[in-house]
Amino acid sequence: MSLLLGCTALGAQAQTLDVLHWWTSAGERRAVDQLVLQLDRRGIAWRDAAIPGGGGGGAMKVLNSRVLARDPPDAAQVIGRTLADWSDLGLVLPLDEVAQRNRWSQSLFPLVQRVITHRGRIVAAPLGVHRINTLFFNQRVWAQLKLGAPKTWGDVEQAAAALRRAGIAPFAWSDEPWQIATVFETLLLSEGGPVLYAELAATQRWQAWQDPRVAKALERLRWLRRLNGETVIEQRWTASARQLFTGDAGMLIMGDWTGGELTAWGAQPGRDYGCAPVPGTAGMHLYSIDTLAMLVGTKKREAEQERMAEVVVSPAAQLAYNQAKGSVPVRDDIDPTQLDECARDSWQTLKRADSPLLPSIAHRMAADEATKDALADALHRFVKDPAVTPARAQERLAALIRSAARATPSQ
Repeated sequence: MSLLLGCTALGAQAQTLDVLHWWTSAGERRAVDQLVLQLDRRGIAWRDAAIPGGGGGGAMKVLNSRVLARDPPDAAQVIGRTLADWSDLGLVLPLDEVAQRNRWSQSLFPLVQRVITHRGRIVAAPLGVHRINTLFFNQRVWAQLKLGAPKTWGDVEQAAAALRRAGIAPFAWSDEPWQIATVFETLLLSEGGPVLYAELAATQRWQAWQDPRVAKALERLRWLRRLNGETVIEQRWTASARQLFTGDAGMLIMGDWTGGELTAWGAQPGRDYGCAPVPGTAGMHLYSIDTLAMLVGTKKREAEQERMAEVVVSPAAQLAYNQAKGSVPVRDDIDPTQLDECARDSWQTLKRADSPLLPSIAHRMAADEATKDALADALHRFVKDPAVTPARAQERLAALIRSAARATPSQ
């Protein structure tokens, strides 16, 4: 918090912008601090409106209430499908001139350019690309037990057995609905492959959810959860990351923001922790993209909002922010040797022309807020109630997507 308070207090001439987001963990705060420093150099002070809560559910509720009260923040973490919806409602300031001036179309990954473009307009400033299909493991524990990097589900099973013999929980696991949904979508990609996953992520293709491979992913989800035994709790993702950090757990499936958190605690990739694509997803990128939307309000701060957008996409801000966050820059013109080994593999996967790039369902890239939450709740019931079979859970998921398809016009 010291940087946030200090930079806001600097210079009465700095224009203050109110920024609402849910970056509240240690790694996320370090990343925000980097943006604060970069913006301060350009005369923009960041007034923090951080709302705690993994997954951003609480932040979105606060943001919705502020918009309805006609008191929107100047900028907000608005991502994925929500960004398009808000743009249609006229709530988002277009950034076409900023993008043109700074040649975003030539420096951003094509995927990122598509995500921030809606109906031909640039509607957000991109911050970083997260890779969801990441399996973290404690490198020190792996060295002690002489284990190889877990590349297959067979490797995971063998590692789990060795970890249990050593008195270590195989997985840092939480039954929080959004965390279950995060793990499950990586299993959909693993069991179904990129073609089926792309169909699953398209709301209008609800029939894809009836594919037998969806049932296999559900079976894999239940198998993973049972590797730890029957004692499972709901805890914040940071608590799970802490279990991995201390060696109380050997593995964790979570987005690469985990790397930012571990680094904030003093860990180093390759020495203290390792990372690998979730088995069956090597060479693929299941993505969630952080974006800042500049919101239309009565305060008329368009010039400052455009300057903020320009700064956060600049090469210096991109490297500083993403090195702290665990994500990778949205730009394809940076030097990847400046990234750690986990981030470098993510960036290079984005860079390869033949890499399957798939939108996260659990993190708003491919589903609206209501559908995302409904799917997470259905998965939560499945893992908590052994009486719910994979077939029944699959029927429920397909019904939810079919309902969403009926409510959403074809694009």
